[in-house]
Amino acid sequence: MVQLARGALYEAFNMAMTWKLPVLYICENNQYAMGTSVERTSNVKDLVQLGASFEMPRESVDGMRPESVHEAIQRAAEHIRSGKGPYYLEIKTYRYKGHSVSDPATYRSKEELKTYMDMDPVKSLESRLVSEKIASTKEVEQIKDRIKAEIDEAIAFAEASPIPILLNCGRIIMRSRIIRLSWIRASA
Repeated sequence: MVQLARGALYEAFNMAMTWKLPVLYICENNQYAMGTSVERTSNVKDLVQLGASFEMPRESVDGMRPESVHEAIQRAAEHIRSGKGPYYLEIKTYRYKGHSVSDPATYRSKEELKTYMDMDPVKSLESRLVSEKIASTKEVEQIKDRIKAEIDEAIAFAEASPIPILLNCGRIIMRSRIIRLSWIRASA
């Protein structure tokens, strides 16, 4: 047990299960650990099993299907809100670009990338909305326009805002099994 409790992730899993903390852990498994595939970097290939040692409720989700992600998060939230403790989701997805701006992602084939791009969750959802007559093509375009406007507004707000100075960032205060982060902002 002492060996398993080493490392921040395992310590957090252990504490959350022991105290039945209301925590949702999400592993966004994009198939790569920086520039190396998960299959080459981890003995555990099925990352949903990371919660098994702690008997943590868990499930693996197709992250390329937004509806599946939504449903899984609903189930996890219901579990957590009912006071049963933490929940762990492995959301299997794919990243189209390299790990960073300087990563050309030459470690994977163009065919692999194309396969996943053909399953793009946003494009697939748009197509299903129209084909299942949930929304028209025009309504989908209007939704996309509203999303773009909201993003543009958020960017403009961020760029116009002063850069905050954070003191004691991440100072943790423990009280009655509830962890509260204490953020102290000071203006420049």
